[in-house]
Amino acid sequence: MQTTLLGLAIAFIIALIAALVGPYFIDWNQFRPQFEAEATRIIGAPVRVGGKLDARLLPAPSLQLRSVAVGGANDLGKVRADKLDVEFSLGSLMRGEVRATELTINGMSLDLGLDAKGRIDWPASTGTVNLGSLAIDRLNLTGRIALHDAASRSTLELNDIAFSGDVRSLAGSIRGDGNFMLSGTRYPFRISSGQGPDGNGTRVHLNIDPGQRALAIDLDGVLNFDARVPRFDGAITLVAPPGQKGKGNDPPWRIAAKVKSDYSAGRLEQVEVTYGPEERALKLSGSGDIRFGATPLLRAALSARQLDADRFVAKENSKENSKENTTDNSPEPARALPALRALTSVIPHLPIPAQIELASEQIMLGGRPLQDIAAELEGDAKSWRIHRLEFRAPGATKVSLSEATAKSVAPDRFKAALSVESSDPEALLTWLQGRGEIAYRSQKPLRMRGDVTVAPEGFVIDTMKADIEGGTVEGRVVVSHRQADRGSRVDAELKAARLDLDAATAFMRSLAGPQGEWPDEGRLSLDVGQATSSGQELSPLLARLAYSPAKLALEQLKIGQFENVTLDGAGNFDRVNATGWFALNSSAASLGRLNSLIVPFSPTLAARLNAMGNSPGPARLKLALDLNRDGGQSDRLQARATADLDSPQLKGVTTITARPAVAAVQGLDLATLRHGEVGIESKLSSEQGRALLALLGLDRAVTAGDGPARFEGTATGAWGAPLRLKAKISGTGLDAEAEGSAEPWAQEAKASLSLKVRSADFGPLLDLKPADTLAQNIGLSSRVSLAGNRLTFDDLDSSIGGSRLRGRVAVTLGEEKDIEGEIGAEQLALAPAFALALGAAGHDAAEPLGTGLAKGWRGRIAFQALRGLLPGGSELQPVSGVVKSDGQSLTFDTIKGKIGGGDVAAIVDARPGANGIAINASVQFSNVDGTTLRYRNLAMPAGRASMQMTLTSQGRSASALAGALSGSGTLTLEAARISGLDPRAFEVAVRANDSGQAKDDIRLKQIVESALPAGALAVPSAQIPFTVRDGRLRVGATTLDGNGVRATVSGGYDIAADQADIRAALSLTMTTGRPEIQLLAVGTPDALSRSVDVAPLSSWLAVRAI
Repeated sequence: MQTTLLGLAIAFIIALIAALVGPYFIDWNQFRPQFEAEATRIIGAPVRVGGKLDARLLPAPSLQLRSVAVGGANDLGKVRADKLDVEFSLGSLMRGEVRATELTINGMSLDLGLDAKGRIDWPASTGTVNLGSLAIDRLNLTGRIALHDAASRSTLELNDIAFSGDVRSLAGSIRGDGNFMLSGTRYPFRISSGQGPDGNGTRVHLNIDPGQRALAIDLDGVLNFDARVPRFDGAITLVAPPGQKGKGNDPPWRIAAKVKSDYSAGRLEQVEVTYGPEERALKLSGSGDIRFGATPLLRAALSARQLDADRFVAKENSKENSKENTTDNSPEPARALPALRALTSVIPHLPIPAQIELASEQIMLGGRPLQDIAAELEGDAKSWRIHRLEFRAPGATKVSLSEATAKSVAPDRFKAALSVESSDPEALLTWLQGRGEIAYRSQKPLRMRGDVTVAPEGFVIDTMKADIEGGTVEGRVVVSHRQADRGSRVDAELKAARLDLDAATAFMRSLAGPQGEWPDEGRLSLDVGQATSSGQELSPLLARLAYSPAKLALEQLKIGQFENVTLDGAGNFDRVNATGWFALNSSAASLGRLNSLIVPFSPTLAARLNAMGNSPGPARLKLALDLNRDGGQSDRLQARATADLDSPQLKGVTTITARPAVAAVQGLDLATLRHGEVGIESKLSSEQGRALLALLGLDRAVTAGDGPARFEGTATGAWGAPLRLKAKISGTGLDAEAEGSAEPWAQEAKASLSLKVRSADFGPLLDLKPADTLAQNIGLSSRVSLAGNRLTFDDLDSSIGGSRLRGRVAVTLGEEKDIEGEIGAEQLALAPAFALALGAAGHDAAEPLGTGLAKGWRGRIAFQALRGLLPGGSELQPVSGVVKSDGQSLTFDTIKGKIGGGDVAAIVDARPGANGIAINASVQFSNVDGTTLRYRNLAMPAGRASMQMTLTSQGRSASALAGALSGSGTLTLEAARISGLDPRAFEVAVRANDSGQAKDDIRLKQIVESALPAGALAVPSAQIPFTVRDGRLRVGATTLDGNGVRATVSGGYDIAADQADIRAALSLTMTTGRPEIQLLAVGTPDALSRSVDVAPLSSWLAVRAI
């Protein structure tokens, strides 16, 4: 083009030479025909000058032309210029050389054409001048160039060209830089050319720098024209640097290839693709080809042995993190789904259609490898689509995506068949979400198929069929991505004959990921013929719900069960105005059946309701939530939630009220909402008090008699602040109330309550039978405080069995309770208290022992009583001791008491053994007045008594413990007087015999029996050993001497049979022959049967008479 225009200027050189000898100014326009003809001859193409024509000799030869056209009217290679100014070097002209100091062409318009065979439509030159010898020191050019391709029927037009450079040889040596406008985008460029290395062709080096578009192009090779057909052999590099024009988030990329091309096709070899920053880029290599013409197409096959997508999508660590972690710079695994979206959203688009085949043995994505990846991508200037994609994912998962054969209506959409088969869905979801722990647990395979339609605004899955936990879900899912004028949205219409709701919900929650990644809007329609949740069958299940930034609506909720249990609900919340309502109604044939519907939502509440028992009769439950504007304060809402239950076992209403700020509800400002005041009021009633106690969780501590009971309670306060509590419960044999404050959400729970129990039956707490009156009608008051896990009962004041009990007890709650306390009582029955501690109270003697107080706690409780009642009627005044436990054994330690002016000490230890409870006891009486030691109708002789005794036993019931009781001891008597053994009975018998009153043994017996109780046997000192074996107390033959009489005593007591056996033989020690009176007492300690045997005495009297 420059050759043509410069040749036009040469045509006027002759006229310039003539100007040397002519006048200084010449009107050149009159010679226009001659100039055009000469220029046509020199160039070999028609030349027309439509504007001004002028020339100057001084100060330098110059020529100015306006409106110049070169070429015929129908030539595609026609050149036009609005302005052509050339200045020649006078010295060069004088030497016969043609050299332009400066050539300026403005308003140039060049149209080049390629015919159907790829030849340039440029007229053959027939000029006479050697244009290859021309040179231009400075070339300035502006204008446009258009290339018309007949094969593709397209035009490439470069507008607003501005170029500045030089020409050393018009045969091809050009250097310079400039810029041009293409499709509304300006591109700076640099160009240089020269002769080819072998003298054939022109070597061209073109650089297009990043300008308004972040793209750099480098083209270097040899351009040849064979019969006007262009051919190129060289290399091309395309680079998109990062951080251009505010698009710093787009990763850089680089494509380099060897190119051999002609007008119709090109071959790409040694293709290298680098995608991302160099240190974490994805790198692929391969080859390809490109087709030009009416249907251009780029085809390439790229592969890589291993790619690390996690490193590619990971953000660079900050310098601070690098300093802190100098040993591990590996990126964190990306969550798989966001990583896939990030990869596909930033792939650069190509100006012509493309088919790309990708293959890789392994890609690290989401911290796990994808294997055997094969993909076919199709793209154009607007979008990319996946024609085929196959890979193996974690969880032995095979994923296949293949485009349908039918063509889509829009070019930027495609339809494909999706298939996912996973043998381990748990591992698959863990990989997809990039989480170590998920809610979904399954060992059953997952299969999903459907037709996927993908478009720039989202995707649709039609005819979806997914096998989840043995259930098949069918339906349609539509996902819309976030756009400039609207947010993201998901619509799902799902239907299933059978479905496990728990497994499906866990699956969807794990697949959806954190709530922050959910779509802005959503709508779900679920129709399940038979659903299961927490083991309960729901038939049918219909749900229609929707949410958006403006509202949240439950359009329909219907749940049924086989046993006439139904649930209907609906609701609508305006998120903009923060108002709305929700209503849920349920009915069933009984409370038990209604309870089965509650189990999936609140297992704890369902367990409480189930503990109430099941009575026939319909049950109804209503739940309602209302959120309305506060008429008094425009910035406040009135929130009210109500639960209304009506059943034979329980009737009640629980209401929660609050007045939250409108802004807090609209913005879901949980911190502000937590500080708002909340009020809770509950009123419950039951026809049986025990059922109400079971609901409240008090049935293990308290019971009530037959008859109705009522509970009323309130709680007011704010989250994180103390709650003010008040509760009252009343019923048959039950009347209690509590009032105070509590902080259940503090880091360490706190509470302070004033507890007052007017009447209660604590039989369940003490493991007593309902008929046992020991724990009935107990009154109690205390200040109860809770600090962390420590529960303290201060100022404990109670009335048990007519005896007042006061003290303090502190319990540390945990796996094992730790108890510390001091208790004082007016009266304490030691035997029932011991039986209660062992778990024998409230049980028949043959029944196994209960838990008692031996297990479940550690610590010590010190006790003291003004009177301690011993078995049989004796009393200790006072008595004290310590009860200790280590979680297994129970010890009554340092038991001390006073009785009859003496001291009593005992230690009792009970611990679990191989055959039940093993008991070891040690008892000691010191210097006790014998008359105060009684067992029912049995009493110790007058005098001072001391005793030491050890006992052991083992068994699983009270009778077994009594039957296995063993031990030994010694009773010491000092200055004892044993009544019923009057030594003068011998004198009375002798006198009666001498006087003839004792005619026979019968009369003698009557006389002796009346004489024995008249006095007592005085024994200065005696020790009586005894043993206990198998529950029987035995006293061996023991002699007691006093007042010339010797008494030999023996006997025993069978504890289980409650039978006593006492024997005594009185004999005179000062008389020969030793007359003897024998006494025997048998029976229960309450009514002994006594008898006297005088046969030995009668025989002695008979011998004495001889």
